[in-house]
Amino acid sequence: MRLWTLLLVACATPDPAASDAPAEQVDDGNLVVDLAPPAQGYQLESAPVEVAAHSEVQLCSVLRLDPDGDESLAWVNQMESLSSTGTHHMNVVIGSFSFLDAFLEEGASARALGADLGTYDCADLPTMELGFPVFPSQRDNQQITLPEGVAAPLPLPLVAVFSHHYVNAGDTPITINAALNLTTVQPDEVVSVAGMVFDSIGDLEVEAGTRQSFARTCVVDRDVDVALVSTHTHEWATCASMNHYDGESEQVEDTPFYVNTQWDQPPILHFEPGTFSLKAGDGVHWACHYDNDTDRTLIDDGSAAGEMCVMAAVTWPTAFSVDWVEETVASRDLDSLLGLMDEVLGGCDRVRDDITGPWSPDPTSLGGDLPCEGLPQTESNTLE
Repeated sequence: MRLWTLLLVACATPDPAASDAPAEQVDDGNLVVDLAPPAQGYQLESAPVEVAAHSEVQLCSVLRLDPDGDESLAWVNQMESLSSTGTHHMNVVIGSFSFLDAFLEEGASARALGADLGTYDCADLPTMELGFPVFPSQRDNQQITLPEGVAAPLPLPLVAVFSHHYVNAGDTPITINAALNLTTVQPDEVVSVAGMVFDSIGDLEVEAGTRQSFARTCVVDRDVDVALVSTHTHEWATCASMNHYDGESEQVEDTPFYVNTQWDQPPILHFEPGTFSLKAGDGVHWACHYDNDTDRTLIDDGSAAGEMCVMAAVTWPTAFSVDWVEETVASRDLDSLLGLMDEVLGGCDRVRDDITGPWSPDPTSLGGDLPCEGLPQTESNTLE
């Protein structure tokens, strides 16, 4: 199912562009975060969990966000996450189960998910089968902002899952958790509904001892503005890139507008309104470039030992008006809400793998110039 809200993938160290990043408490393995709640909006925070020495864990914390008073719909314009230092990624996942408490009765979400509130081994929950990462974060401290007047709808109450992937390579246990702030705006301030785009090349296979590039083209079916983009890869990726695809000429621009050569610190690139517009049929050609110096084929198996190639973006406006969204939520019609979320949030309108870009897909030997050699590294930014 497609979903909603914002997203973005990022890094394992604090965002250098966020000079006011909150400090963490570090004391004998205590990496519990302390994130001040937003002045207006909501905060979700997972309970601290101890990670044993020399272990890799994927913890899923089932959390419930209750409304202030009788509010049934919030409009989110900014998001910020803070995860314990060393986090590989912390994804916020929602699915159809997320809305059942609001539209049926309390406890319906738990029954659908098969779990009450609390923290579990992710292998014990059908999270990825039932949900979708609406806020995938690879940065310890990640901040995203939408243009003024643009916001994402948040039906309340909401059940969400923090999927927290952590590798403790040290000799002592570490206590970790994560927090997410959702800054909201008043309904009369919202002009356009934000939509999410999140897609991955799930069938990639990077042959042992080779250099390979994998690329896809994400095509939009409507005229949209792009609010922000980012990528997600693992350590064998020497670069991730994005190029503009022109649907009329069916050509990919030679020079990428997004380049990341730091796999663990993928930047979040925000665009001022009107500076990055896509016409129907246009799109983004995204690619990931790997040096596999191991003796095994790297695949997307969901672990740190595997590889991934993910592109993420937020676009606006969606095909749905603010009034339509508010009327849908107010009607308490679950089928209509799920239909809305399915249309507004999720993958690319179309994914094409037949578009030729500037990168050769053929495996080559390791060594020599890298695909992004000489291209400037994209830096994270935020909107004022």
